[in-house]
Amino acid sequence: MKFMPNHIKKYCFIDRIDKLYNKLYKQYKDEYTFIYKIKCSCSETKFKVYKDGHPTISIQCSNCLKDIIVYDLKFYLAAVKLNKDFIKQQIILDDNEFFEVYVIYEYDDEFEIEDDVEFDPNDISWGMVFIKSNKSYFKILDD
Repeated sequence: MKFMPNHIKKYCFIDRIDKLYNKLYKQYKDEYTFIYKIKCSCSETKFKVYKDGHPTISIQCSNCLKDIIVYDLKFYLAAVKLNKDFIKQQIILDDNEFFEVYVIYEYDDEFEIEDDVEFDPNDISWGMVFIKSNKSYFKILDD
């Protein structure tokens, strides 16, 4: 069973060599919480990162310029997306505009305890996004 929303599935991977990935894994991983590093289909792991006030997190590959949505309420069953346009802003930290991106998706245990509820990978109950710039990292989403 894949524990990540469908829109990001092909970009999520487990990177046991990465120190930040392992730190996030130790801190957050449990039976219903899953941690991934993002890798573009071209294998690049550095991205420009954009955030708006809804919040939506999107990234653009530094190599092939592919746009990827990392977090957007419109994809999640339990969320309500407002009918309002928000201004998307690029995140630049430490004079850096390219980051490695880590996502954490949490699911409710409802599908295990309710007889009439099946697991849906888009039914996340919580999401977090971290970015790594050189040696420091920042949480840019906790929703």
